[in-house]
Amino acid sequence: MRFEFVPILPILRWVYRIPLGPERFQAYLSAVVAGAQNAVEVALPPLVSANPVAREAVLAVLEEWLALGAEDAARAELVVANARFEAIPFPRSVKVGLALLDDLGGGWTNRVINDAARFEVGRTLAKTGWLSIQMWASDAPNLTTLRRLVAEAAHRAVYVAQHGDPLNLAEMLRQEGRVAAAAGRTLTLDLSDLAYSHAVLAPHLASTHQPTCLACFYGDAAAREWGYPPLGLSANAGFEVGLAEALDYGHS
Repeated sequence: MRFEFVPILPILRWVYRIPLGPERFQAYLSAVVAGAQNAVEVALPPLVSANPVAREAVLAVLEEWLALGAEDAARAELVVANARFEAIPFPRSVKVGLALLDDLGGGWTNRVINDAARFEVGRTLAKTGWLSIQMWASDAPNLTTLRRLVAEAAHRAVYVAQHGDPLNLAEMLRQEGRVAAAAGRTLTLDLSDLAYSHAVLAPHLASTHQPTCLACFYGDAAAREWGYPPLGLSANAGFEVGLAEALDYGHS
């Protein structure tokens, strides 16, 4: 599997420098959609979730990312990924782009719903051939965090190429645990909360019911936001359980 970095943050900056109004929205459509009639034909899929009417605060964060050298850092991380994964069979090169998404109160983008795209990477690659690295306007720009996101995206694509998209909660936990462990993440839940979360998730591991799976993975706050029944879980409890199991697997 080979990854090809495509620099698209300057395109988003160009759009955001146009004053709010019809001209900016048309520029966004021309750059991102480019006359596409369906999702397969969209020119820049990572920017589909970008807010075309974002305010000045989002542009300021974007400028900060570009000044830090975000695209150079992402490209360098993909050089490492290519050296590691080039022998993995895959029918085409995978394009990778960074996208700054607006969660600063504009109501355009739901963070957790967009994040759940991690469970449909195989479908997305088959349809568009792209990976989107999601950066959020409310987060302080940090190149170490960005490099980890890029590394995780590459590991996730390889994992999905070998195993397919997850079909139930157990497979979701396994995928994300292995990906996070490979990218060097460490646990943040204490042992008692981890044991409790493991017990809560256990009866649902075979579930394919999306509200249940997402409530298990992301925790109660996200479940309530979507209108799903909460299960008594901390934020990202399922992710933490998956990571703990992956770390145990790696040490066995």
